[in-house]
Amino acid sequence: MSITYDAITNAFLSKITEFEFLQIPEEDRTAIIDGYIKRSAAGFKNVCQYDLSMFDDTLREFTDDFDESDIDEIIDILTEGMLVHWLKPYLYKQELLENSLNTADFTTYSTAELLLRVGNAYAKAQKDYTQMIREYSYNHGDLSELHL
Repeated sequence: MSITYDAITNAFLSKITEFEFLQIPEEDRTAIIDGYIKRSAAGFKNVCQYDLSMFDDTLREFTDDFDESDIDEIIDILTEGMLVHWLKPYLYKQELLENSLNTADFTTYSTAELLLRVGNAYAKAQKDYTQMIREYSYNHGDLSELHL
């Protein structure tokens, strides 16, 4: 069974609360989300027991024959990686960096504090994504392939 980009997209959109993101024209939003999917899959493909390099951009799906019982776990890991890629631009947003570096004010409402919070959120998302990949490899890995 294949995994459609739409199934991954719907799971991703249920994890974020960025209402402005939904106001982007659908074609542009789809291109952005598809990029997140590809980058997330690139980080997971070396560990995943399925071939995430087998995809069809016309049909918008991963075409490997996925076992139905594994699909939800794979989608969850991919969407966690997508969160990392979605948060990254907020971390490096020019206005936040300029304001945080040029102000002596460091209050709970300052942009420096916001940048710190975004950085913390990004670090947590990255850690969660890495941990999910690690757990997947432990649960689905084949120890006989290790050269011990």
